[in-house]
Amino acid sequence: MQTNNIREKGYIMQIADTVTIPRWFDRHLHVRDGEMLKTVLPCTLKQHATGAVIMGNLKHPNEISTIAKAVAYRKRITSLIPTGNDFKPRMTLYLTDEISPEEVVCGFTTGAWCAVKLYMANQKSQGGTTGSQHGVKNLLGRYPVFEAMERKGIPLLGHFEAVGEGVDEFDREIVSVERDLDPLLKEFPELPIVFEHITDGRAAEFVAEVNHNIQATVTAHHLMINRNAMFWDGMNPGYYCKPVPKHENHRRKVRRYVTSGNRRFGAGTDSAPHDEEAKSRCYGCAAGIFTAPNAVELYTTVFDEDNALEHLGPFLSENFLNFYGMEVNSEMMTIRRFPHRVPEKIGPVQVFKGGTLLSWKLVD
Repeated sequence: MQTNNIREKGYIMQIADTVTIPRWFDRHLHVRDGEMLKTVLPCTLKQHATGAVIMGNLKHPNEISTIAKAVAYRKRITSLIPTGNDFKPRMTLYLTDEISPEEVVCGFTTGAWCAVKLYMANQKSQGGTTGSQHGVKNLLGRYPVFEAMERKGIPLLGHFEAVGEGVDEFDREIVSVERDLDPLLKEFPELPIVFEHITDGRAAEFVAEVNHNIQATVTAHHLMINRNAMFWDGMNPGYYCKPVPKHENHRRKVRRYVTSGNRRFGAGTDSAPHDEEAKSRCYGCAAGIFTAPNAVELYTTVFDEDNALEHLGPFLSENFLNFYGMEVNSEMMTIRRFPHRVPEKIGPVQVFKGGTLLSWKLVD
């Protein structure tokens, strides 16, 4: 097959049978704890990631809401990284109504965390996703924290979904943009913000066009499925996640921003493992999709389908890495066109697209 070379920022991408780009960085990852951590962390390590932003919404009361918890959690993760592997976990603070601005700044300056994760909950301690019920109930009450973060350049990573009981499930993002995010941007114009796992086309348009230092992570699964996936062949819990997949029009709009090369969007898998029992419950099904075993191949498939492989490298390996104290890696990784079957499970965890063929394979 004929191969075209595209030179960008000092490296060459070969587009046809292989794609070669700098090693990538996962800007949003859940690795859990205990036995689950031991099961899923190797999947990300095998994907040639240089590191990942680790979410701290562990089971209550173990949320990463203090410096001591962040340091201890990072040690549990790094103890499982083989000698010679340079993967660097970047920890995040689970923001609560109680933590002081001083501790937020101290944790950042001492390296306990690289950013602050905002989960919002309502007064009934109902959150928008797994483990978020102990998050921030009074956003205005946290403004002194955001002021301190703005002064120090500490990134705020937001799960922007409105948690009010009267909000339609499929409008939670855009309602949060209007109710929560837009006022934040106006009050704190210099605060670096990441809109996590964006799914709503209207929200993506807001991020792309607003005059603010805001970026957005996008998952592979939200680029590949719409809300119908949750109902294929009856209720399909394997495709249930938060934010829920949206209407096809929203999926296409977000995907256009991503594959067109807009530099405000970057790869954040939000790979969120749950054991099979938790995913298969008829009531209280766990929200989360596990993409870590084949994340790079999934993203490559999306860009290939949109004839946009020249934009894959920046999306995976460059965009807004400075938010997390990272630089573009000098080592390269290669993905080649090689059909392979995705494993159905890793341990007790169902894998996204398990049992199906993917057209691209990361070279070991």
